[in-house]
Amino acid sequence: MKTKTFDCIKIKEECQQAVLKKYGGLPLEERRKKMIADILANPVLGEIYRQTFRPDGLDAAYKPDAVVAEAKADYSVQSQG
Repeated sequence: MKTKTFDCIKIKEECQQAVLKKYGGLPLEERRKKMIADILANPVLGEIYRQTFRPDGLDAAYKPDAVVAEAKADYSVQSQG
């Protein structure tokens, strides 16, 4: 049996906190523009993004199927009883 060398839940939470710290407090549209600019500035992710959406990276026609990570989301389990 392998010994687990990392805690994926802890890593996920750390990543979420980093994103919140970097983009928290920005209005949704401004947050989206900042995230796209950061992706485009990355040599690997920027190229993938440009190939997936538009060459200029400005995906004005892109409409997500769903909005996630809403402000102050509550993902706790509620007991029914």
